[in-house]
Amino acid sequence: MLKEAIETSGESPSCHIETDFINHAIENSKALTVFLVNGIKLEGSIIAMGKNSFLLKRDDNIQLVYKHSISTILPLDSSNFID
Repeated sequence: MLKEAIETSGESPSCHIETDFINHAIENSKALTVFLVNGIKLEGSIIAMGKNSFLLKRDDNIQLVYKHSISTILPLDSSNFID
């Protein structure tokens, strides 16, 4: 689904690329690097997403991250992120 969203992102104003990206990461347990607007770097896997936040898990720790505090989200292994 993410690959199709990227390929057609210019065609539909209703495309939600950020939601597709995060859902893909959740469904496939992808490890991510999350940079916050204040420069802090977080790493882990997103295990759940809400309207304004998501849960990021690393080892045995779970963090609640508010979406408005995020600058950038990168896959740790971008070579095989999109199936």
